Amino acid sequence: MQTPTMRGGSASKWGVLGRDILEARTTLLVVLILVVIQFLLERVGGSRDWPEIFLVVGLSRQGLLEGLVWQPFSYAWIHGNWVHLMINAFGLLAIGPRIERIGGGRLVLMILVGGLLAGGLVHLLIGGEVGLTPLVGMSGGVTAMLLWLTGVSPGSKMWPLPVSGKNLGIGLLLASAILALMNPSLGIPYLSGVGRMLGGYADGSVSHACHLGGGLLGWGMARWTLRPRVTLATLQKERARRESAGGPDERLMR
Repeated sequence: MQTPTMRGGSASKWGVLGRDILEARTTLLVVLILVVIQFLLERVGGSRDWPEIFLVVGLSRQGLLEGLVWQPFSYAWIHGNWVHLMINAFGLLAIGPRIERIGGGRLVLMILVGGLLAGGLVHLLIGGEVGLTPLVGMSGGVTAMLLWLTGVSPGSKMWPLPVSGKNLGIGLLLASAILALMNPSLGIPYLSGVGRMLGGYADGSVSHACHLGGGLLGWGMARWTLRPRVTLATLQKERARRESAGGPDERLMR
């Protein structure tokens, strides 16, 4: 496993990131598919002229109750507008190549898909009235990728941000959790009142619950990645230790 840190001056770091992006075929393919889908969607009028596509493809409780079982997999591939897409595409290009350099394209897809499913699930569970609005966009998967990266390199600086991976990961999870619980429709004392004053849930445009679900999945996958590995050498060493400790007792029993 290669280290995700980048050393040297700013120019060299941008150069490394640029090379990583060009070599990250899986990440580039995902971004290309998203751009093509958004282009085609806008050609037919987008969300303003064709809102039905969001009801069918976007994730919602009502849609699942009506049997639209593909929604947990389809909702991430469309976005509300180009700005929404560009934000997620930037996140993919900033994080995906680093992960792909560490573990390859398969790891990127595992984290991305896991984050999308977990984000969608938490959105449905604690999204409140926001959960009634069809959820679209790749942000749950992007958040999972970011939390995985901060989890596997907690002591590294998450360039270009001047903070460590550990602090950035903890901060993002806490912020997502607090914002998700501020949803007025959940009725949580004090927090719901603050959310109502902030007005961030007025149009249901941001699902903090989705970010929370994706982030938790990414953090959990990072912990799994760093779990102690059992190797043949470890097993042989443990067996030799047990045999050495049990040798005298076996001789006494004879």
